Amino acid sequence: MNILITGANRGLGLALCKIFLGSGHRVFALYRSKGETLEKLENEQADHNKANLVPIQCDVTDEAQLRAAHDHIQAMSPALDILINNAAVHLEQNKPDIDELDFSVYLPTFEVNAVAPLMAAVSFLPLLRAGTEKCIINISSEAGSIGSCWRDREYAYCMSKAALNMGMRIFQNRLKDEQFRIRLIHPGWVRTDMGGSNAELSPEESAQAVFNQIMLTIQSPATAEKPLYIDWEGKPLAW
Repeated sequence: MNILITGANRGLGLALCKIFLGSGHRVFALYRSKGETLEKLENEQADHNKANLVPIQCDVTDEAQLRAAHDHIQAMSPALDILINNAAVHLEQNKPDIDELDFSVYLPTFEVNAVAPLMAAVSFLPLLRAGTEKCIINISSEAGSIGSCWRDREYAYCMSKAALNMGMRIFQNRLKDEQFRIRLIHPGWVRTDMGGSNAELSPEESAQAVFNQIMLTIQSPATAEKPLYIDWEGKPLAW
């Protein structure tokens, strides 16, 4: 299969790249800044005479760069099977209380976490329509759940993930007659730059669980009733 992963230069995105490559799939890895880890993976693939990893520099908040990435991929393949919207930011890592909120980070957070995944889905829709699986996976978070919200801060991140969930719910309504499979997956609390060093899951553990859920998604009939918003173990989450 042909897989496109955004935010593929580190953390969960990089771990997902490795798993899909290890399963014999071709991965188009979008990154804003490549970094040493993705470059190392690219070199490892080249050393083994494998051409299944295709890194592409792309700021997913820039429509022109998304169009250029689409054209780059289209020149190599007529179709994509799976789009994984993984790129995200958490710009309130210090988790300020209400008296110290910095509203300058809110629009950038929404732009990356909620708007960019929809832009990517629209940008690559022609290639996805030509694919066999027609699958769009979005790395969401339990932080986007309104029904089970427990936090008293992290407004921007939580609000942006709730917005992502709504956007993809509407997108799913629009594309369901075309046999598209769309999922919002909470990957768990992961030890990444965003999740912190105390998180429960390593990027590799989370990526394997997310990969398993993706495989279950594409193996089920597109018309089958299934929860749209789930965690890494497949458990439905409250909207």
